[in-house]
Amino acid sequence: MEIIDKDIVDIEIDSLQPNPLQPRGQIAPDTLVELAESIREHGVLEPLLVAKTPAGFQIIAGERRWRASKLAGLTRLPIVVRETSPQGMLEMAIVENVQRVDLNALERAQAYKRLLDEFTLTATEVGQRVGKSGPYISNTLRLLELPDALKDGLISNTITEGHAKALLGLEDINLMLQAYKQILHENLGVRSTEELVRRMKASSEIKPKTPREYEHTEDVAKVENDIANSLGIKTKLLKSQRGGRLLLIFKTDEELDNIYKRLTT
Repeated sequence: MEIIDKDIVDIEIDSLQPNPLQPRGQIAPDTLVELAESIREHGVLEPLLVAKTPAGFQIIAGERRWRASKLAGLTRLPIVVRETSPQGMLEMAIVENVQRVDLNALERAQAYKRLLDEFTLTATEVGQRVGKSGPYISNTLRLLELPDALKDGLISNTITEGHAKALLGLEDINLMLQAYKQILHENLGVRSTEELVRRMKASSEIKPKTPREYEHTEDVAKVENDIANSLGIKTKLLKSQRGGRLLLIFKTDEELDNIYKRLTT
């Protein structure tokens, strides 16, 4: 290992290992070929970010450059070494990839889920680490609930993340697929998709029960009032013998964000 400056060192390419926590999925071979050609001509312009672990030097950020450099025939690479934990490796890999727009929406969602599941973080804590709000993280995670056909469309860029998030508003898988087909047939943009979803929801919703079917006792009113005071917003509790609905009523994004924080902290 040769020191280039106080932060950057030069290391044999075969000494590096891919990050086992890499949030990226498959790397398209054609993009590696293009990058390898660029590296042959200009070299590696930015050092790879690497962690020194008991298993060896593992790449935190720059796996595409590493693989492309192998294709280009390089034997050594410039790296910057960081002392970090497995959680730190995953966090840095996610942040670096998100900043470079290297991850598609589903890969981002899967990476956020790993931070939630493997490191027991909340959506708000994940957001703080990647520079996003808690609600943004939660909405992105919902992409993992999409049916496979829509996931495929998202990965292939047939639809955008905006289309996918709008379709999630339908909740019913059959309605999602029906709307997806209409998007493809009519080449709908995100705004048109949002309007389509609103129309489909309005036409599919079951008519609410008449007030007489709901219990509105003093106990129900007290619970409704206590919830409203706790959350600091207007609420509506509709209770019947078969269950009921709790409506949280907000007027602004700020009020929604406050509700989210109260429910998740």
